[in-house]
Amino acid sequence: MTSIDAFDGRDGQEPDDGLPPLLRRPAPVADPQPVTRLRGARRALQENPDTSLDEAAANAVTSGAVDPARLRALVAGEPVSLLTAKPVVGGTLYATAPHDRYLDLDVLPDFINQRWADQLRTAMDAAPPTSLVTSYETLTDPETGEPIAVFTVRMHDRKALASAVSESMLNTFYAQKGENDYTQSVLQQGVKEPLTLFAMRVVYDDGSEDTFLIAGDGNSRLVSMWLARTGGDIYQAISACISTVIGSTDQPGERSRAEQGAARRRVAELTARTRKNLAAPVLTEATRREGHTLAFPATVVVGARSDSGEPLADLVAARDDLLANLHVHVTAWTPGAQNTQGMQRVYRHAHREGLVTPDVHRVLSGTVGAQAMHELLGVPAHRLWSAAVHQHAVLAGPHADAMNRLIKQEFGMGKADRQRVSERLAPMALSDYRSQEGIEQPLRAFGNGGTITDTVWKQPWELTKGEDTFEVLDDILERAVAGETGAVAELTVLGGTAAILDGYITRDRGSKEGTDREARKAPFRATPVKLLDLLARSAGGLRMLHSIARAHVAANPTVLPKLFHTQDREIDGVLVRDGEPMLDKAGQQMIIDYEWDLVHAADPAQALETIAKNRAEAKAKTGGKHQEPEAEDVRLRRTLEQGITSAAKAARALARMSQRRGNQVFGTFDAVQGQREQLSQLAEILTKFGPVDTSLFVFDEDEEDTE
Repeated sequence: MTSIDAFDGRDGQEPDDGLPPLLRRPAPVADPQPVTRLRGARRALQENPDTSLDEAAANAVTSGAVDPARLRALVAGEPVSLLTAKPVVGGTLYATAPHDRYLDLDVLPDFINQRWADQLRTAMDAAPPTSLVTSYETLTDPETGEPIAVFTVRMHDRKALASAVSESMLNTFYAQKGENDYTQSVLQQGVKEPLTLFAMRVVYDDGSEDTFLIAGDGNSRLVSMWLARTGGDIYQAISACISTVIGSTDQPGERSRAEQGAARRRVAELTARTRKNLAAPVLTEATRREGHTLAFPATVVVGARSDSGEPLADLVAARDDLLANLHVHVTAWTPGAQNTQGMQRVYRHAHREGLVTPDVHRVLSGTVGAQAMHELLGVPAHRLWSAAVHQHAVLAGPHADAMNRLIKQEFGMGKADRQRVSERLAPMALSDYRSQEGIEQPLRAFGNGGTITDTVWKQPWELTKGEDTFEVLDDILERAVAGETGAVAELTVLGGTAAILDGYITRDRGSKEGTDREARKAPFRATPVKLLDLLARSAGGLRMLHSIARAHVAANPTVLPKLFHTQDREIDGVLVRDGEPMLDKAGQQMIIDYEWDLVHAADPAQALETIAKNRAEAKAKTGGKHQEPEAEDVRLRRTLEQGITSAAKAARALARMSQRRGNQVFGTFDAVQGQREQLSQLAEILTKFGPVDTSLFVFDEDEEDTE
C-alpha cells in the first residue's frame, strides 16, 4: 500500500486551511417578512413605467429582499424613478439600485456562464454532453403578446434543473484553474460588490412553471458564497444550493406554497441564530460562515426597452452585451470564451436579420445531433458537416459581407481579415470536437487562417446534400476535378477541416521548417490558407483533400489518407502526372503519415529547394559535420517517460492535498474513472508491445518429466 507520507516534493504541500483573518465583521440580518407585507413593494414595482415584469417575476424580485420598504422606495416610479438605465445594443435595460437579498431565497447560478461556454460539449460531439445545452429565450406575455424582461427556459423536471445548476457550479468552480474561487474573500469580508440578477421562468414538461432570479454578473461570487457556507467542498455547496433553493428533486415541477413558506422559515431560523451568535466577542467558525453568506448586495434587471421605446425583443442579446461590457472588454476571460460568446451573439443577430435560417441557427447553436442536422439541412449526418455549416454561414456569399459586418460590430474591429475572422470562428466551427484529445492544436491551426482561401471567402458555394457521406464526398471530388469552383471551395472546407482536426495541417511557426521527414516538421513553412490554396490548384491536391476527409469520416484504422502527385514531372526516369497515385517501390500507394508528407506533396519543387537550402545552411553552421536528427522512437520514448513522471508527480501532490481538502481535489468521479481507464490501456500497451525480460525463463514441466 502506498503511503501519503512517502510522497516527496513540495507540490503536495498545502497552506493552513483555517479561516483567514477577519477583515469585516458580519452585520446582523433581519428576518424575512411575511409575504403579505411585500405587496406594497410588488405593487410599486409593477406600476413603474420602466419595468416590464409579470406578477410571478415581480413576486420573485420582492420575496428575497432583506428590506422590502427600502426596495419599495427604490422601485417606485413617483415622484421620480430611481431605476438605473443600462444602455445595451438596440435599447436599454432598467435595473434596481443595489439592495440586500437573501442567498437562500429564489436565487440560482447562471446555467450558461459564458466563462466556460467554449468547453461545453454540443449534442453532436462524439462524447455526448452530460446534459443538453441550455438556452434562454425572451419570455412573451401570453395576454399582450409582447416580450417582457424575463428569461424562459424549458426543463424536463426539477432533476433536470438541479443537473443544470450542478454543472454550472462545477464549471464555474474549475474554470480558469480555480482563479474565480472567492471563498476566502467571502469568509474575510463577505460580498461587497453587487451582483446583477435577472428574472427567469422555468417551464417544466408537466406544464407547471416556477420563477427564480439567476446571476448575470457575479456568478463566481454566488458560487463562492455557497462554498463559504458549506466549508469549501464544491459538492456540498451544490447540494446545499439545490436543496435550499429548488427543493426536493423527488417532486416533479413547481415549488408549492408550503415549500416556499418552509424555506422562509428556515431563513428566519438562520438569521435569528446568527444575530444571537454575533453578540459574542469572538466569532465561531459557523457564525462567520453563516454571517457572511446570509445576504448579499444585488441589482435586479426589471425592465427592457428598445431604442424606439417598444418592449425589447431580444433580452438574451441585451444580457450578453451587458456582460460583455462588464467582462469580455474588461476582465481577461480566455480567448476561447470571448470568441465563443461573441460568435454566439453574431449568430443570433444573423438569425434575426434573416442571414441564416432557423434550421441553420439550430445547428449553429449546437443543440441538435448529427441525424437531426441531416433532417433539417439535408447534409450528411456527420459532425464534419456541422463544421462546414459554420463556415458556410460565415464565409460563403451572398451574405458573407453582412456576416463580416456583424463580426466587426461585435468584436469592435475596423477590419475583419482572414486571420481575425478565423480566430473568432475557430471555437465555434470546431465546437462539435471539444472532447477530442489535443483539440487545442487544431484550434490554433484554424485560427491561423483556417480554410479561408480566396475560393471559399465571399464566393458562392453550397453544401452538397445527401445521405451517404462517402457518395457525397465522391460527388464533390468529381465536380471539383472537373473545374467546378463551388465544389473546389466545398472540398477545401471539408478536406481542410478534416486535415486540421487530424493534425495534417498545423499553424505556421518558426520551428516548423525542417530538413528531414518527421512529426511536427514540414519541408517549407506555409499557413493553412497557403497550403490549402496550393492543394486546391491541382487534381492531386484535391484528391488528397478528398482522401483525408474520407479517412476522417470513416474513423477506421484500415482507411488511411493517401498521397497523390500534384505536378507533371519526372521521378527516377519515370514521368508522373498530376492526380496520379504516389507509389512506393513495392507498387503500393503511399500513406499520409505526417504533415511533412502533405506539404511535400503539395509543392515538391519548393519542398526540395527549401530542404537543400536549409541543409546547406546547417552544414555551414556545423563546419561541414552532419548532425543526425533525433530518431522518432527516441523522441517518443522520451515523451512517454516525461509524461508518466509528470502524471505520477501530480497524483502524489493531489493525494497529499486530499488529506486536507477531501478527494474532490481529483475532480469528478467520471474524470477520474476516465484517467484510470487511460492508465489501464497504457499498461496493456506496454505489456503487449513492450520488450520481454530475457533474464526470465520458463521451466517446461513435460521436458523435466522425460529426463
